[in-house]
Amino acid sequence: MKGDETVSYATYGDYEEYGGTGDAALVEKALEEASIQMNKACYGRIEGKGFDNLTEFQKKLIKRAVCSQADFITTYGDFIDSPMSGFSAGSISMSFKDSTKNIGGSLVSNKALSYLESTGLTSRRL
Repeated sequence: MKGDETVSYATYGDYEEYGGTGDAALVEKALEEASIQMNKACYGRIEGKGFDNLTEFQKKLIKRAVCSQADFITTYGDFIDSPMSGFSAGSISMSFKDSTKNIGGSLVSNKALSYLESTGLTSRRL
């Protein structure tokens, strides 16, 4: 990415194909944020290698990861940036502890990470 140019590795069409629904403008913004987070989770390798230079298998899994993370962002967005890791009110409690991982200051869903791990781009040994 150069300057303030934003790159998304998945489109709203991809998001719908994987079962997502919602306001297109909100989802597009979440897809952009999710793309940045997925690149961080891969230690910058998606951007470094160039998305178009990856294998079709890797691109498909990255798109799924981005769509999954965008879904997570649109569902829990108000709570993701909260300094709390969870909350409790009476008999109701919510925690991100077991369903997310903090990568580069961003909460990434375990589902999105499972897609990325299959690409081979998340290993620190590369």
